[in-house]
Amino acid sequence: MRVLVVDDEPLAREGVILRLRRFKDIEIAGDCEDGASAVTAILELAPDLVFLDVQMPGMDGFAVLSALPRNSLPAIIFLTAHEQHALRAFEVHAVDYLLKPIDDERFAAAIQRARRFTDSNSKAQIDERILQLIEENSGKYTSRFAVRTGSWIQVLSVEDIDWVGTAGYYTELHGDGRSHLLRETMNALEQQLDPAQFIRIHRSRIVRTRCIRQLRALGNREYVVKLSDGSVHRASRSYAAQLESWLSSAKS
Repeated sequence: MRVLVVDDEPLAREGVILRLRRFKDIEIAGDCEDGASAVTAILELAPDLVFLDVQMPGMDGFAVLSALPRNSLPAIIFLTAHEQHALRAFEVHAVDYLLKPIDDERFAAAIQRARRFTDSNSKAQIDERILQLIEENSGKYTSRFAVRTGSWIQVLSVEDIDWVGTAGYYTELHGDGRSHLLRETMNALEQQLDPAQFIRIHRSRIVRTRCIRQLRALGNREYVVKLSDGSVHRASRSYAAQLESWLSSAKS
């Protein structure tokens, strides 16, 4: 089985390559540090399997897949430090995904799965699902998040989220009386949420507009916002324009 490794971090690439060398039936076809060179290498080297980092500058892993012709899609094992990208790996029915830092036992299990997907029927199904996801998700907002719960990854619908807050290096998704940590920045998360449903009211707060029940003006364009779950949040003047625009549209 010929394998290509794609990751913008040199140490991450080396870690995957060192693990691959333990398997006698694997030939390392090459490695790439960015998406553009990955597309070229896949077309030229025709690997059976690609370890593909999702989050790379310029051209991410999913953009690499969308740039490949239909008949040049290899089997994919995604590499990611973010649970949310693992969810998209589920959606495309990739061979597998590996969360960083990589666990040796989990790595070996992914290789075993890759071996089982070498027959042509399975590969054709994977190719079709990858193409379908690329077409269906182009330009759309996120409808689900993958959150870590112990050793499990739980799929959380955006419809179940009332508000989002910061929690150190994480964001915290709140809804149905529960909270879930997600390894994303507020800025990155804001881009994934539909602005018709969510509004940012503070650098550390995003709320679902339909959950807003009361507003109290504090002066200087600052507000206190009360949601349907009883939680109270402060809206800063830096985001006052967004909140006031929503309020005007709600009145009309």
